[in-house]
Amino acid sequence: MPFRAPVSDTYRKKSPFEGLLEHIAKVRECVHILRDGIIKYIDENFENFHEIAEKVSELEHEADLIKGNIRAHLPRSVLMPVDKRYFLWLLREQDAILDHAENLAQLLDLRHTIIPKEMKDDFKDHMNLVAATVEEMEKAVENVKDLLMTSFSGRERDETKEYIHNVHQKEWEADQKRYAITAKIYEMEDKLDAMDEYHLLKIVDWIDDIADHAENAADWLRAMIAK
Repeated sequence: MPFRAPVSDTYRKKSPFEGLLEHIAKVRECVHILRDGIIKYIDENFENFHEIAEKVSELEHEADLIKGNIRAHLPRSVLMPVDKRYFLWLLREQDAILDHAENLAQLLDLRHTIIPKEMKDDFKDHMNLVAATVEEMEKAVENVKDLLMTSFSGRERDETKEYIHNVHQKEWEADQKRYAITAKIYEMEDKLDAMDEYHLLKIVDWIDDIADHAENAADWLRAMIAK
């Protein structure tokens, strides 16, 4: 009689959740590197920013490989403990964070724009809030591992929901900072070169997009665990 692996072993080999955790770890690492690079960029330390952009692109590529592996090995004959559609949308939104991070890093590398001194702290605060949004999202995704181990117990689910709430709170705070920065840019438009103004608006928008996609990922996670 041919050897058959235990069902638990088969499921473990096909389970996409380990890949999801690897992917979100790449997201967090990428955003942290981008945040540190942007803080230096704001302080007009442009010398090594190209290395930051290259590292962000490298991490985005590594995460793409993880994403491809997850999609290639999603279980077909074995039921997943969550809705597969929601899982894939969560993965897609995590991936969108990486795409926006890479696009932003490349934009900053193409043109070194001086941030007006009146806005430097605001830009730093905004980037830190966006990074914090991603950190809260990572905690929520990591908690899925505990949810699965406890068969979606009330306590573990409540913890995940709390992390998701934190994601929404941080994203809201980032939005408020984005609005304040945009208002300052328009207030100073008579003093700004047209291309500088355009570039500053682009930077603040693309930074904020990262938090938006973290919030979207948290929403898909909430849908995924709503059993």
